[in-house]
Amino acid sequence: MPPDRETKPEPAARRAALTELEGCVLGLVWSKGPCTAYVTRRVLLDSPSPYWSGSAGAVYPLLARLEARGLVRAQAHSTGRRDSRRFVITPRGRRALERWLGPPLPDWMLGIPMDPLRTRMGFLGALPTARRAQFLADAERQARVHLEASRQEVARARAGGDLYEQLVARGAVASLEARLAWLSAARRRLARSR
Repeated sequence: MPPDRETKPEPAARRAALTELEGCVLGLVWSKGPCTAYVTRRVLLDSPSPYWSGSAGAVYPLLARLEARGLVRAQAHSTGRRDSRRFVITPRGRRALERWLGPPLPDWMLGIPMDPLRTRMGFLGALPTARRAQFLADAERQARVHLEASRQEVARARAGGDLYEQLVARGAVASLEARLAWLSAARRRLARSR
C-alpha cells in the first residue's frame, strides 16, 4: 500500500503563509466547495468590499497556485455542454486554512489598520477651505452608499441563515457607522475652526 501523501511532513514552500486573498479563496473553496473558479470569482465580485479582486486574472492563477501547492484539488465537472473544474480543499489545504485563521492573530490585523482616508485627513490643510468641505461631503456620501450595501448584505445573510456571513456583514456595518461618525465629527470640527 502506498504511503499517504498527506501524512508526510510538508515542505516549507507548501507551508508558506497565505496572503489574505489566498486565505480568502481557500476559505471560499472550503465553505462553498466543491466549487468552480467562477463561483469563487462571483463571491469576490459580489462582495460589498472594494478590497477584493474578483478579476479572472487574479482568481484563476491563484487557484492554479493553490493547486500546485497541494492546498486544493481540481475535479473534472460538466455543466451542460461545458467542461469545467470544481475545486475541493485538501487535508493540507485545511491545515493551511486553520493556520491562516489563527490564533495567534498578528498585530497588523488587530491594531489600527492602514487607512488611506485617515492618511489623507492628516493633510487636508493643503486644500483650500471649499475643497476640504467637498472632500468631507464626498467621503460621507460614499461611506453612506457602502453602509447601505452592507446593510443589504446583512439582510441577505440573515435570509440565507449563514451565521458567519451575518457576523462579517455586521462587522462591515459597524465599521462604516463608526467611519461616518468620525467623518461627521471632523466636518463639524473643521467648520468651527474657520
